[in-house]
Amino acid sequence: MAANVETPETGPDEQRDREPAHYMLAFAIGALVGIGFAAIWIPEQRRRRLPALIGDRYRRVRDAGASALDEIRSAGGEAIGDFRQELGASLEAAREEMSDMARKQLKQARGTLRREYQKLRR
Repeated sequence: MAANVETPETGPDEQRDREPAHYMLAFAIGALVGIGFAAIWIPEQRRRRLPALIGDRYRRVRDAGASALDEIRSAGGEAIGDFRQELGASLEAAREEMSDMARKQLKQARGTLRREYQKLRR
């Protein structure tokens, strides 16, 4: 833990606000030192092959990522196709319902007009 030192310029709240930055700085320095030690401890022969190994691993990861992206695209295409079919079916059902409703209203209006016409003829 960091000591809570209060100076005339900074209060205890400012020290507490800077504490995460201190931890991050210590972590970064530790990581750099660790990488340096790892590079020193790797045998010379393996150190020479390291760029090729990293390149091979990169290519494998890139190829795996590309195949995963292709799978996601195909799944997305299937989902869009299913959505289009469902939307088309819903629109067709709504169109039929509106047509039936219009026919019923027209039939009712014709009946009403017929009755009114017959009343006027009497």
